[in-house]
Amino acid sequence: MATIQAQSRAGLGTGNARQLRRSARLPAILYGGTGENSTLSLDLKEWLKLLETEGSALRTHRQELLIDGDQKVAVLMRDYQIHPVSGLPLHVDFMRFDPSRVIHVNVPVHVVDEAKSPGIKLGGILELIRKDLEVQGRADLIPDAIEVSVANLDIGDSIHMQDIQLPDGVEIPADENFTILTVVGVHGEAAEGGVEG
Repeated sequence: MATIQAQSRAGLGTGNARQLRRSARLPAILYGGTGENSTLSLDLKEWLKLLETEGSALRTHRQELLIDGDQKVAVLMRDYQIHPVSGLPLHVDFMRFDPSRVIHVNVPVHVVDEAKSPGIKLGGILELIRKDLEVQGRADLIPDAIEVSVANLDIGDSIHMQDIQLPDGVEIPADENFTILTVVGVHGEAAEGGVEG
């Protein structure tokens, strides 16, 4: 769990947000639970560092906002907007964390046991079709990631949604049995072309 330093802000609107960004602050909002909506700002450099270290765990696991140095609030990051050109964050949305609340989040897929896969040993290529999966469940049951083992996959084999074991109390909201990953073969001509020269 990360502690995120935040400051209260009074201003609203585009002009206020631009002024914050010019001073290396990131506009944010806190909502949900029993409290009122609160407008906040974060230190942009600290936020970028946090994104790098915490990654997807910011969306799936409880974090702590420390507002004005003395008010602690458990939160989940619900959304953040990014500038289409600069790639810098524009705004962050936090929701008060309620462990009993059912939430929908995207959780990354982590592939394990690639070295054990017979298909990969034969030169097959792993194609990850779904890099993350939308799941729903109580906030305190959502995993950081969903591990998918490819230890038994041969060339031409796939893993579908029905093959995945999710934690108790967590489920996929969609009914379809979509493909998550597959091991594909390399054509002989392409393999030969790669060693010419």
